[in-house]
Amino acid sequence: MDGVRVVAVDDASILVLEEVTQEIKDTLNARLVEYCYGRVNAAEDPDYYSLDTTIEEFFKLYDTKSDETRLGIAGELIVHLLVPHGHERLISAALYLNKEESAIKKGFDLTFYDDVDGGLWYGEVKAGRVNAAQTADSKVRDLVGVAERSLHDMFTSDVRKKRWDAAQLDADATLRSKEAKTVKKLLRADFKTIDGGSAAKVRALLCGVVMHQLDLSEIDAATGKALIDNVTGRGRFADLRILLIQQADLEDLVDVLRASVGSAA
Repeated sequence: MDGVRVVAVDDASILVLEEVTQEIKDTLNARLVEYCYGRVNAAEDPDYYSLDTTIEEFFKLYDTKSDETRLGIAGELIVHLLVPHGHERLISAALYLNKEESAIKKGFDLTFYDDVDGGLWYGEVKAGRVNAAQTADSKVRDLVGVAERSLHDMFTSDVRKKRWDAAQLDADATLRSKEAKTVKKLLRADFKTIDGGSAAKVRALLCGVVMHQLDLSEIDAATGKALIDNVTGRGRFADLRILLIQQADLEDLVDVLRASVGSAA
């Protein structure tokens, strides 16, 4: 994608948003409805799930939240946009917005259908700014560590069935019927495994999103492999992929949506 620099090392991808290009603007506006409501729903009734209405609902949420929450919202937005450019085999099976509360999702941040082997992946996103004592590199390492622990807890010490229930609804909204059926079957199997007292074999995509000016510091190219090695060594997940993203400012993509208010076709 024009404006995004990609460095891929093993099963880790580092994506740096260098410039918000016209391609990025067009892609975000073209896909936002799908991110929020799912490809299936968006195709079923494009008038009901319009871009104008979706942007309006987005800002009803975004503009009422704290800075910390806006960081999370912006972080998940850029992950939805860039996952296909860092891990193209992973097809999103998750909605961006919470269906009942018009809020950012509660539960699994992301779930994916693996277009290569038909498997299921779970994703966790953590986003943050770099403070004076940090670099982009040290911050993203911290964020991935938090994401790792958070996702692992959802399968061990903080198991909640509603996460799997919500993920099944998301699969129906985002995937073709055959793929959705596969994902729902795998989701139910994982929960039944855990509920029965055994450990599920979790395939994880851990995402760290850093908001930091590129001329100050950048994520090091070697960090992706180091994180893969470190997380793999702890043995919490059966399979692992890492996505590291750096953008200069929280509002980089949000400004694109603000500019589209009232002008969406």
